[in-house]
Amino acid sequence: MTAVLATVHAPYAGVDPKHGLAEIRSVIEHSITHQPRSLQKRIGPSEIGTPCDHCLAAKLAGWEQTERGVAWLPTIGTAVHEHLEHVFTMRNVALADEGKRLRYLMEQKTMVGHIGGQQIWGSTDLVDLEAGMTVDWKIVGANTLKQAKAGPSPVYRVQADLYAKGWNDQGVRIDHVSIAYLPRNASSLDQAIWWTAPHDRSRAEDALERANRLHANIAALESISNAARDQWISTLPRASHCYDCARYPDAPAERPRDSFYDINSTK
Repeated sequence: MTAVLATVHAPYAGVDPKHGLAEIRSVIEHSITHQPRSLQKRIGPSEIGTPCDHCLAAKLAGWEQTERGVAWLPTIGTAVHEHLEHVFTMRNVALADEGKRLRYLMEQKTMVGHIGGQQIWGSTDLVDLEAGMTVDWKIVGANTLKQAKAGPSPVYRVQADLYAKGWNDQGVRIDHVSIAYLPRNASSLDQAIWWTAPHDRSRAEDALERANRLHANIAALESISNAARDQWISTLPRASHCYDCARYPDAPAERPRDSFYDINSTK
């Protein structure tokens, strides 16, 4: 082992430990800020259901969001998603070894609809083919976990029905949607909340219709000027306690204290 290290690894150089830790942190931060979800610009299924007209329009117009530091909580969520993808990959392998058909699809993309003539794609965390059900993993804190007992937020529910619509459009039968609220801070999975409901296609279609109405207004105003477009977006209604409002250039003076959906939801 020592001989191998000597030929391929850097030798001891007396680097200051503080400098070493700073470099290690920079490597971690770079991986976070350059991973696909962080670089995503086009709107996705996780954002279409926001009750905030202002933020939906801002996203459709391509406004840049201001990040507050390096997004660590979504990174935890991404790590859990990757673990669960491996778990169900191995479950499919076990089913194949038993001579059975594969039951699960993991992290598969589906086209959920169109906005302004552009295809909108999203990645479904899990599809249970035998149950005809999509599953969305949400890695959440205590507050969101508590709120989940009353059912999913509008954002989560629309996201789930958009995925189901996409799969049905693709010819894969989906009758039910589900969300697994997995505790980020609890010591036991017993704290998780498992929610499911019949798929409501009209919910997905209504959300797409709303987004297309906003997009049409944005396109019309852009034909005048981007300034006219931006001024109109700033006048749109803002949802109470909207997390994203504070991340846009026209943020209100007082930052909303709570979020209507968990920071981990964007995909």
